[in-house]
Amino acid sequence: MIGRAVTPALSLEHDVLTASRSSGDFQVDISDPVSLRALFASTGPLDAIVSLAGGGVMAQLSSMSDDDFDRTLDTQMKGQLNVLRLGLEVVAPGGSITLTSGAAAQNPMPSTSAIAASCAAIEAFMRTAATEVEQVRLNVVSPIFVKESMALFGLPTESGLSAADTAKSYLAAVNGTMHGQVLATPDYA
Repeated sequence: MIGRAVTPALSLEHDVLTASRSSGDFQVDISDPVSLRALFASTGPLDAIVSLAGGGVMAQLSSMSDDDFDRTLDTQMKGQLNVLRLGLEVVAPGGSITLTSGAAAQNPMPSTSAIAASCAAIEAFMRTAATEVEQVRLNVVSPIFVKESMALFGLPTESGLSAADTAKSYLAAVNGTMHGQVLATPDYA
């Protein structure tokens, strides 16, 4: 949902290349550093990278399988940390890398323990990396529940934010001057 809003919003001001596991301009498995290195070798230098990877599995701790746990950590957490780590090699000085965490890092709810851990780790990793990296701006967008997703799950949507409003945080991260920040999506809607 969020990617479908961020891509056209960024396209208004930037040339955008898209990559995902199965569609887009490039295919990549961000859980695999070899795949990421091949992607960045194909793209060449970039002004910015925006990672909208999710892939977390919602499961009660008591019933979470090893595969559910590993898939969440491998894609949502380790994959995005590798996007930052390996992306530094291709982002031009003055550019930016923006990752995605989520409100689960600050607001625990049932069935999100692995997702919450991943979100918190992404934020901590970026904040620490930002103390070491000066030539590229590093930030994380932390979306709240997106109304379109809430509707798909049959949930009331009043407490959510539209994907279009969520996209404004990503625009701020790419176009702004902040570094080492976690951008809460309601602050930019």
